Amino acid sequence: MVVDHVSHSFPPGYDSVRLVSASLRSHHFRPHAHAEYAIAVVERGVEAVRYRGSTEYAPTGSLLLLDAEVLHAGRPGAEEGWDYRVFYVAPSLLREITSKRAETPGPAPSFAEPVRNDPRLAQRLSRVHRLMQTPLADRLEVQEQFYDALAELLARHTASSPPPTDKPDEQLAMVRQVREFLAADLHHTPSLDDLATEVSLSRFGLLRAFQRATGLTPHGFLIQLRLRKAQDLLSAGHTVADAAAASGFSDQSHLHRHFRATFGAPPGRFARRRQICNDVQATPPPRS
Repeated sequence: MVVDHVSHSFPPGYDSVRLVSASLRSHHFRPHAHAEYAIAVVERGVEAVRYRGSTEYAPTGSLLLLDAEVLHAGRPGAEEGWDYRVFYVAPSLLREITSKRAETPGPAPSFAEPVRNDPRLAQRLSRVHRLMQTPLADRLEVQEQFYDALAELLARHTASSPPPTDKPDEQLAMVRQVREFLAADLHHTPSLDDLATEVSLSRFGLLRAFQRATGLTPHGFLIQLRLRKAQDLLSAGHTVADAAAASGFSDQSHLHRHFRATFGAPPGRFARRRQICNDVQATPPPRS
């Protein structure tokens, strides 16, 4: 007999988020409401949900989006039941994303429809859900992916759009301050909360402004700073291990992965190529 299974987790660093993974074959939820928004990705089967006076069906690959404090009840929408991954997100976090600054929360958003067919965003949210439960995942990088995915969700599937961002000059000054903060200590990987506090912006406001100004997330920018430092050290004759340690990478494999993805070659090859180049330059020209 196949049994229903539900697991809950509270990812570290996310005070406003609860994660649920469930595989349900026969369970019928009683009518209830959550204090949080429910953002779910249906990964198998079909869930039927009684919501706002009608029954909605969320098939495999769809998003199920429920506003906070709204009564609803879920049950199998097909004989095989359903599997889903759910983010339960506090209203304060979604208001933060719709706000311009941390001290002026935006309005509480409302999802336009409870079931949406958005396969690309569903896959993205499912991937982020898994990463948030992975202990060794890079915290800053996962936070960026999570908040950016939520921002896309709100932009595409809520009844109203977020307000405009801060003035460009003010944004550029804040971005410059964050860049200097990151460059000051390559061995420290701050959280979005740390960076947002540094410039008195909301986490999403910071992420949006930084990407607009640099084309990178703060984590991506920090990786580029570390790679630049590693390049300098390798070209000066340091070993790959020393370059990795001195430039803020956790180990050689961490440097190798980012170096190869960015430059198309491993750091050892870069060091050898630079050394060959230096040797050639050091060789006196032949006599005529």
